[in-house]
Amino acid sequence: MIVLYYTNKDINDWNVIPDILINHSDNVLTRTDKFDLNFIINNDIDFIVSDRARFLISADVVEYLDRRIINIHPSFLPWNRGYHPNYWSIKENTPHGVTIHFIDENIDSGDIIAQTRCFYSDEDTLRDTYDRSRKLAVNLFETCWADIRSGKLKGFCQDSSKSTIHYKSDFIGHYDSLEHGWDTKIKYVK
Repeated sequence: MIVLYYTNKDINDWNVIPDILINHSDNVLTRTDKFDLNFIINNDIDFIVSDRARFLISADVVEYLDRRIINIHPSFLPWNRGYHPNYWSIKENTPHGVTIHFIDENIDSGDIIAQTRCFYSDEDTLRDTYDRSRKLAVNLFETCWADIRSGKLKGFCQDSSKSTIHYKSDFIGHYDSLEHGWDTKIKYVK
């Protein structure tokens, strides 16, 4: 299987998810910028794993690879779709966790494949919550990938009545108010 690992250029753990894919005998291509359906077809892409990507996948690609595009998202969906979910879960006192979901035409709204909650203390920092979420997300992906790629995990619809979403523009001004940036303790974010 040829899997496109879709991420962003600023991550520092480039090999983690691709290594899991390779351990399952998948061939991996990595991409950090936008692509179109021609790229998918010309490279015989069978599956896309989106992980902290900065660009949405176009509707024609989503349709072409129906239920063969997943996202690893650092929130307990349906809460905190979109931008900086670990910050918003603390600020708005919503469940904190990680989710793997199918990608649809909207932002982080596809059917949930697997998820797990995580917890934090007031003495943890925003960076601690992100790091903890990242470890959980990688472990969840590693546990589920074989069943996802084989189609055994079908997913379930998100409860839209609980859904929250935040865009990059929503975060403007919030980061500047954090005295220690990502090292700000949770008790000061609440």
